[in-house]
Amino acid sequence: MNYPVWQLDAFGGGLLIAMMAVFHVYISHFAVGGGLFLVLTELKGIRENNRAIRDYAIKHTRFFLLVTMVAGGITGVGIWFTIALLNPAATSVLIHNFVFAWAAEWVFFTIEIIALLIYYYTYRRMEQRHHLMIGWIYFGAAWMSLFIINGIIDFMLTPGAWVSTHNFWDGFFNPTFWPALFFRTALCIIIAGLFGFMTATWIKDKPLRDSMVSYCA
Repeated sequence: MNYPVWQLDAFGGGLLIAMMAVFHVYISHFAVGGGLFLVLTELKGIRENNRAIRDYAIKHTRFFLLVTMVAGGITGVGIWFTIALLNPAATSVLIHNFVFAWAAEWVFFTIEIIALLIYYYTYRRMEQRHHLMIGWIYFGAAWMSLFIINGIIDFMLTPGAWVSTHNFWDGFFNPTFWPALFFRTALCIIIAGLFGFMTATWIKDKPLRDSMVSYCA
């Protein structure tokens, strides 16, 4: 099939993808690490019987929801739109070779959305144990989305044995899959810690502020 060519003169296609993708990557990694941060912070508040810590966690859930679901969703669609215009043949390869991986990722992403909405809107309306369970479900689904996307993204860098076998698993579990997964997971935690550290400095109550800054650090 002959695909149309989108010619860019002033700015190359690589720069356009980078502008969209880098922004999305930070948001998507924050979506994973931030989910872990919120549920661990709520758990800390429950164990210490500290209502202020729980309120701090839930207060930031609204911001977290808007950034990850809205900005993350828009930039994610933006990446698809951009790569489909710039390199439709390569995009077709990704879709056809990893169609089941994409389907699984969309299932986990749907679980993320539902779990996060329930987590936000059921605070103080649900038992603490059940509310924490919803938070863990969100984090688990978010990390599984990362797991799947990591395999597809790394395939573009190091296809490995897939070049000769065209086997799904050879392409998915490529040479850089595990190192990248470890790095991305660590990056998620770092970004979440930085978010918590930054927001904790705005707490007006000094004892609580000192406690949360120490916790995030």
